[in-house]
Amino acid sequence: MDFFGAGDTVGGSAHKFSSGSFTEGRLAAKAAVKYIEDKKAEGINVTDKQCDNFKKAVYKPLETYTVAQNEITGGTVSPSYISPIQGLQRLQKIMDEYVGGITSNYMTNGNLLKKALELLAWLQEDLEHVGAEDYHQLMRAWELKHRALTSQCVTEHTLFREETRWPGYYYRGDHMKLDDENWHCLTVSRRDPKTGKFTLEKVPVYHIVDEKEKKKAS
Repeated sequence: MDFFGAGDTVGGSAHKFSSGSFTEGRLAAKAAVKYIEDKKAEGINVTDKQCDNFKKAVYKPLETYTVAQNEITGGTVSPSYISPIQGLQRLQKIMDEYVGGITSNYMTNGNLLKKALELLAWLQEDLEHVGAEDYHQLMRAWELKHRALTSQCVTEHTLFREETRWPGYYYRGDHMKLDDENWHCLTVSRRDPKTGKFTLEKVPVYHIVDEKEKKKAS
């Protein structure tokens, strides 16, 4: 599903809430099924080595904890690993203080967003050493890694869109006004899986219902 739904599908858009995310998730699921039914997945071969490498990556946090647990002091502190709750608290602090959270009165700007991306990059480096003491914490570890990636995506898009599109949800202090002339569009991004770098671009908005017709109906 990660290939068919990201960004907006995971809730990275204001005015969407649970119903909108559910709808876009359903569209993503249908796209995945259609991809299989159209036989576009044929010819894709997965080797045993690829499966073994994937399994090793998935269970790595368990191994990290097993090796590092003897270094734990004060109950939770270790120089060799970071726990899921420690990583989550750090992620929440970054997003809250730099990407327009409640403690900053939902205000951010270009410099804060660039700093957030720097801090998120450091966090993702540290998450290569996230540890899990059991299967529940293993799930939490991977949830955290996915949240960190989603947070990076949200921050990149907020930096790219130089306006305040959703006042009340967040404000760009350096671009306080809604700018339909330059930003009445969708923004799409691609992340290079090898470098982690994003490329972003504008794409047109196609209105299913004409604005004039909406006014007549009201």
